[in-house]
Amino acid sequence: MAIVRYRALPITACLALVALAACAPEGQDEMSWARAALARNDRIEVVAADRQSGTFTVRVKDTGELRMVRADQLIAGPALPANAPAAAAGTAAPPAATPVTAEDGPLASAGEAAVRQDAKPQAAAPAGTRADTAGGRVLKEGPGYTIKAASTAAPAAGGRVRDSTVTSAAVERRHEPIVCQGSRLLHIDNRNLEFDGDAVSAQDGCEIHITNSHISATGVGVTARAANVHIDNSLIEGDTASIDASDGAQVYA
Repeated sequence: MAIVRYRALPITACLALVALAACAPEGQDEMSWARAALARNDRIEVVAADRQSGTFTVRVKDTGELRMVRADQLIAGPALPANAPAAAAGTAAPPAATPVTAEDGPLASAGEAAVRQDAKPQAAAPAGTRADTAGGRVLKEGPGYTIKAASTAAPAAGGRVRDSTVTSAAVERRHEPIVCQGSRLLHIDNRNLEFDGDAVSAQDGCEIHITNSHISATGVGVTARAANVHIDNSLIEGDTASIDASDGAQVYA
């Protein structure tokens, strides 16, 4: 599984405090858990919050890009309780993500789980996999596509392995996929989701961060088309495929 800070402007901070005093308790609760969910994503930084409009300004640490995110665009559960199992609490500091670029093929075949591996050597490399010392290890290749790892990290293990330490959230069953299109930032945090069919779809420049979550689908777990998907301390499962990436999509797991 998978899966760098500046201060907000003083004027913006003042506006946020004024808006806080005028908000109803329900709005405060929504903004509070939304901000907590964003804070758990170590790839972005919250630089400003506007309670009146229900929006946050976040900075993407890798690029420095500023984006505006609405609280109602966040899909997040409550934070883990203080008496949560120690194993769940120990997932707060996962290792750095490994970028994977897909051109025209799936990242994981049917039944494979996209889950972070411990740093253990592999007994034998799978058939059709070769090392590329110039541009990183080739994870998978076939007619018309090649998938490479940007750094030396073990590929995701096969099989539908469930890990109860990923999230303590209750199971939510959904019949429609979560779809993100265009230049948007979507954060799925601390969720346990089961889908009839495909689960999550990122398209046309969307950026999705999946953290501390378990997503399973009878179709494809995560579909990425010309989009970026970050998977951190999460388990993605799909009967058809765990991840299907193409059209220059980048998946960090």
